[in-house]
This record gives sequence, C-alpha cells and structure tokens, in this order.
Amino acid sequence: MKLSSFLKFGFVIYRCTYSDDAAWTQLLSLIKREAQEDIKELGPGRNWLGAHLEWTVVEDPTLDGATQEEVKRRFDGWADGVVEEYGRTSTDNVRGLPQFNFCVFVDEKCLASLEKSKAVVDGRKPPVFVVLMRAKRGVPVWVLDAQAAASRRPRSGVDSEDEEEEIFENEEEEEEEIEDEDDIPLAAHEATWMYVETQHLLSLYNSLHTDSSWEHFYVRPPGVYGRNEV
Repeated sequence: MKLSSFLKFGFVIYRCTYSDDAAWTQLLSLIKREAQEDIKELGPGRNWLGAHLEWTVVEDPTLDGATQEEVKRRFDGWADGVVEEYGRTSTDNVRGLPQFNFCVFVDEKCLASLEKSKAVVDGRKPPVFVVLMRAKRGVPVWVLDAQAAASRRPRSGVDSEDEEEEIFENEEEEEEEIEDEDDIPLAAHEATWMYVETQHLLSLYNSLHTDSSWEHFYVRPPGVYGRNEV
C-alpha cells in the first residue's frame, strides 16, 4: 500500500448462484470473519490493516449460472475501469495489485462445500472453498505452459531418471487424451483457476503480489489450496 498509495485491499467476489440465500450469507460472513481473525493474529502493530480490507461483493441475478469466462470478462472490464480512473489522479501503477488480477467466483459447488464441512471425515472436516480465478488479460503463454508442466510433475518418491520417464509418459498419455481440445474447459486447460479454502484467502492475497506466485502456489483441481482435497 505504501508503494502504490492504494489504501484498500481484498478480492472482488462474484455470486454466481442464487438457489440458497441463507448459504450465501453464511459463506460471505465466514470469509469476512476468517480474514479479520487473521489480521488480529498479526498483533497490535499490524491489526490496523483491518480498516483497509474491502471485499467488493457483486450480486446480480443475471450472473446466476454464469460461466467463469463470462465472469472473467466482466471482472477485466471492472479492473480496467478502476485502474484507469485511479491513473487520472495518481502517477502510481496499481495494475499489478492482486485485486485487479484475481477474483473470487462462488458457484453451487462452493455453497455445497459449506454444508459438507459440517461432517467429519477421517477425523477432519472437509474444507469450505471458493474458486479463485486469474484475470483473462495478459497471461503469458510461457506462464501457462509452466503451470501445466508443474501440475503434472510428481511431488516426491521418485528418482530423477524415473521422474523424467514418468513425466514423458504422462505427457504422451495426456496428449492422447486431449487431442480434441473442445472437450477440455478452457479455464482448466490454461490453469487459470483453482479451489481455495476460505481461511487461506487473505494469506494467498498477500502472496499474489509477486509475479511468480500463481505458478508456485497453483493447485490443480479438484485439489484445494490449503487442503489439497475436495
């Protein structure tokens, strides 16, 4: 905030399901409460940040059942407008801030995770999650390629030769599976969205200030950032 002189932070949240008002209200309250709790844990020297946290919530019945691509176009238009307006009165560049490059998408599956979290499975409560989407604007091809490769890379338990062979085999198999790209959702293929547990939204927002953070933290669906499960 000191570098950009832009004194607000927080994601734009798009409501894209209108089947359950009570669940939506509960999910939104949970997001806000968990964020404020995280800020309080920073201690007396930093809890002033709570006054600058702003969730821009978009509720519009025309978004009921909207696709990610539709919401991304709407988000890009909003972000361009805010950045352009800010630029008229300031010489600071705010285009790189997370709130203008990432947004939250809430659909039926996200609301369902709220109900599922009330049950205990194998000693743990399932995560409450939302969809975090990267703006369609300006995602370099090399970033998308690196994300796709990273999502296929084995995490542990194989030596380098086995790892290279496994990656090669996986790539061959994947090429066969996606010959018809019309069958692959664009957002999933380009690795531009992921599920994020609500309690990690604030810390992830902070991490997304750096250019390489999305590639580093990306969890391929159906994994969930923070829990790696659905």
